[in-house]
Amino acid sequence: MSNLTRKTLVIVLLELGLACISIFRFGQIFSGNLYSLYYGYFGDVQIPFAAYFLLSINEESYHFLRPWFVKCGIVFLVMTTSEIAQFFNVELFGVTFDPYDILAYGIGAGLAALVDVKIFARYLSFWQVSGRDASRFVES
Repeated sequence: MSNLTRKTLVIVLLELGLACISIFRFGQIFSGNLYSLYYGYFGDVQIPFAAYFLLSINEESYHFLRPWFVKCGIVFLVMTTSEIAQFFNVELFGVTFDPYDILAYGIGAGLAALVDVKIFARYLSFWQVSGRDASRFVES
């Protein structure tokens, strides 16, 4: 199994895990203010976190995506643009403007970059894919 395949498998499992959190409504374990906070902002942290790793799958094909700050910036920019559009009554990925959503997007993208650089890159030997694994995407 190639390094790129292993990395893709880890990301797919991560995405499925994040999806299960929402599908099985794990937030119901909370009550009161914590319940409201979870359902108000967890998705706003979860979505940019997941989007960051979806971009990571493509970093071998699109070399500009390799630095963590580029992926983080793209995710934050797209999510924030959506939120600003909502301020102007343009329904783009949502309906209601909330400035705290922008903070949550930053937390989600930043947390993803932290996990990418400080955990996955450090403890998963196959995380930095290069060379022969990437060549099959470059020539197609």
